[in-house]
Amino acid sequence: MSQLQFDAAPRWLVDASGLIVPGVYREPVAREDLGASRFGWFGGTAPTPARALRLKQWQHFCVISPGYLLTFAVVDAAYMKTGWVRLVDLTTGHAFERAIKGPPTLNAGVAADLWNGRTWLRATGLSVEVLNDLESGRHEVRLRVAASGGEPEIDAAFVCRHDLEAIDPLVVNLPLGRNRAMYSHKVPLPVGGRLRVGTREVELKPTDTIAVLDIHKAHYPRHTWWKWATFAGFDASGRIIGLNLTENVARQPERWTENAAWIDGRCHRLSRVTYEFDRRAIRDPWRITTRGGEVNLEFRPQGGRQERLEIGPLLRSNFDQLHGTFHGTVEAGGETLAIDGMRGLCEDHDAIW
Repeated sequence: MSQLQFDAAPRWLVDASGLIVPGVYREPVAREDLGASRFGWFGGTAPTPARALRLKQWQHFCVISPGYLLTFAVVDAAYMKTGWVRLVDLTTGHAFERAIKGPPTLNAGVAADLWNGRTWLRATGLSVEVLNDLESGRHEVRLRVAASGGEPEIDAAFVCRHDLEAIDPLVVNLPLGRNRAMYSHKVPLPVGGRLRVGTREVELKPTDTIAVLDIHKAHYPRHTWWKWATFAGFDASGRIIGLNLTENVARQPERWTENAAWIDGRCHRLSRVTYEFDRRAIRDPWRITTRGGEVNLEFRPQGGRQERLEIGPLLRSNFDQLHGTFHGTVEAGGETLAIDGMRGLCEDHDAIW
């Protein structure tokens, strides 16, 4: 079993001299000031414009209800912005998506912080609005996708409850090298509100609908990659169960990981993760284990989104986000959980940014 402990959360991600403060926490930081880090740049320190240009940030949600799986994101890669909304009907397996990519002038932005920050995307036929209000323990979401190409309109309004007394977030500031860092705040949250798909109105209830929230900011190196798995749901007694496992470019991966499991809202750290899958047959089952033996899972993909981007020498991105079910065991907090059909996501991403 892993003996990794959580660090005490600092007020800032970057100290007064511009050096990153690495750590893994189960409480939020006061300021998401990663843009202030003075990372290395051609043998010196990166100037302010370069720090802004290299900062990649996004807010992503995966909402899992009995009938639908809804994922959406707003991404600001500095020289490019993008966003999407994807809905999967879990009864029929039918999925449809609306996505947009644009220059820095695209009307989109990622929240400066979770305490009182807005994430938004406004484009023809697609809008996403997120009010992050961590102080009052809520994230308000409003999104709309216009009907198009025979697919119905999607209209949703819901609140993700972020009670810090009841559910620990997983917050990390992981070193990437030369005073670069990756900040992320992830947490499974109960959802209440509504979802309309065409003429079908669905109530989202906090007893059966859960969202995995992920806000992310990083000064990634030019070549970046990660593999990510997450699921969330409720066990037979109604407890919130969740998982987050990432293999990425972070330094000292035995120490600096964002691997954790949630049981009844409490977050428990896990050891380094290993993924086994075939990129040539990426929708075949994946094998996911941890070095400490806490996780032994099979992920069975049921569909997903794929993105292949290439903009000259500036950007190349090979991205697969798959939805499906997890099966196996997770050991955390003195319990061994039998996982059989918990819904979630896996990602494989390799990029030149």
